[in-house]
Amino acid sequence: MADGITPALDLPFDAAIRFFRDKASVTTRSWTDVYAAAHSRAFMVAGAATDALVGDFRQEIMKALEKGTTLAEFRGAFDSIVARHGWDHTGGRNWRSRIIFDTNLRTAYAAGRYAQLTEPDTLEAFPYWQYNHSGSLHPRKEHLSWDGMVLRADDPFWATNYPPNGWHCGCFPTAVSGRDLKRQGKRGPDPSPDLLFRAEEVGGKRVMVPFGVDAGFEYNPGQAWLSRTLPGSETVAAAPGMIERFATTALQDRWPGKSWVPVALTPRRLAAPLDVAIGSEVRLSADTIRSHTKHRHATPAFYATAPELLVEKGELVERGDGRLQLHASIDGEPFTAALKVVHRPQGDEIYLLSLRRTNANQIASLRREGRILTGK
Repeated sequence: MADGITPALDLPFDAAIRFFRDKASVTTRSWTDVYAAAHSRAFMVAGAATDALVGDFRQEIMKALEKGTTLAEFRGAFDSIVARHGWDHTGGRNWRSRIIFDTNLRTAYAAGRYAQLTEPDTLEAFPYWQYNHSGSLHPRKEHLSWDGMVLRADDPFWATNYPPNGWHCGCFPTAVSGRDLKRQGKRGPDPSPDLLFRAEEVGGKRVMVPFGVDAGFEYNPGQAWLSRTLPGSETVAAAPGMIERFATTALQDRWPGKSWVPVALTPRRLAAPLDVAIGSEVRLSADTIRSHTKHRHATPAFYATAPELLVEKGELVERGDGRLQLHASIDGEPFTAALKVVHRPQGDEIYLLSLRRTNANQIASLRREGRILTGK
């Protein structure tokens, strides 16, 4: 293909299609609203702030995966979508359309390829992976230095440096058997490279990115997709669409119990009484969601918005037994949630251990027994 995307992307690829289909569509204002591994669970277009606009772009990317749409054809659709929605996007038309097309297809194919490479029979026959540089005319020096390197499939390198490793990166891995190693004149896999990391500020958060990798690409798309968990530290802002999708699949028993999704960020008024940093993640686990199946209100749509409302508006009370609870009115009904705060060197974590409907008498009792730490 003249646009530099590999010819393999012209062909339907079931695993890549499944990866893309599993995503929840979310609206955003900035590219940092959904960051790194969270892209394995959420489809977004930076600055696309309406469901209809995101939906139209999603339809075109799916068409490209299923039918092999070219970049030129996608640009025609891009022009129609922009005109129809009156979207005032950043960047020139050619640059922006290529970014959307190229990044979504490359990550989908990377995830699909990872799914194939990690099948048990494949891993048994091909326990090594080789890094292949794209051969671009203006290579990144780190990518070029990794070209031809063979590592075990479980080497930590692949967790942060599984390609693509940046915007327009065309690098890719290939499976290598023990016999292939011998043919290359190798007695075993190459030494795992010592990766150096740099600190970057993204959406108000400090992230660590390996040198040679663009910020936002320091993850393995397929690993994040197949791990059956949502790494909340990768999500700079909670997205209702992603939360609803997580709740839906949790109720279908498709997430292990310790999996969780970020549902809110702690506001200033809660940070001090909870002894956490402003903007710390509030998390909801699959187990908590499943524990409420007998309650009529416990729908995916409820979980998509209720936890954030509780955090933003709720009254924080410390009970006599030292436990923390939030309670607030949601759609005119009183709700309460138990909280667990975990302090870690890499950042504070807050978990909603329960989220249930209550009544005025229980709230009054809670206030009598406990200590109100913050107002509504």
